[in-house]
Amino acid sequence: MSRTSRSVPTLALAALLAGFALTGCADSKAGAAAVVDGERIDISTLNSRVEKAADARESVGAAPVPGVTASQEELVLLLQTKVLDEAAERSGIVVTPTDIAEQKNEWLAQNRGVPIEESLAEKGVPASGVDAFTRSQIIIERLIAKNGNAGADKIYTETAESMEITVNPRYGKWDVAEGLVPVAYKWLTPDNIAGTAGTGAAGA
Repeated sequence: MSRTSRSVPTLALAALLAGFALTGCADSKAGAAAVVDGERIDISTLNSRVEKAADARESVGAAPVPGVTASQEELVLLLQTKVLDEAAERSGIVVTPTDIAEQKNEWLAQNRGVPIEESLAEKGVPASGVDAFTRSQIIIERLIAKNGNAGADKIYTETAESMEITVNPRYGKWDVAEGLVPVAYKWLTPDNIAGTAGTGAAGA
């Protein structure tokens, strides 16, 4: 993957993660948007990310993303990051702060001095999330460099399938065999998506 490719998701992510979607599961804990290997992603955390993404887009005049879609996009990115982190650990990939700084400097040199923060803001990545985003790109590049596209996809798939991931059904469906699919629930509205952290269990 070109080190200058930066989008949400990137071309590499689109290829690597094409087989994943959100699926509700009745045992997610109340107030959680998702639970990954016993670790909660609280609704309040997700809502905060959605707000920061909206602010980032607004800061550069980018078009806003509708509430339901914005929540789903942010949750998918959170889940993808956790799977990538686990895949990196299993593959012995270590990304240091120096690696991240070098990647950002390379971006700056290759894009005529346009900061990566400015470019990613158009995609809803706030300045506070740039390092984490860059880290994920480095992991993807190293997985592909080490294993090829097919091998990296296999590692990612096997890692995701081995993890216990449950998702609050208000956000959609997580299915290893499919891509991200729209949810038909009539109650899945922007107002409901923006509910407080204390409302809505995954089995609701």
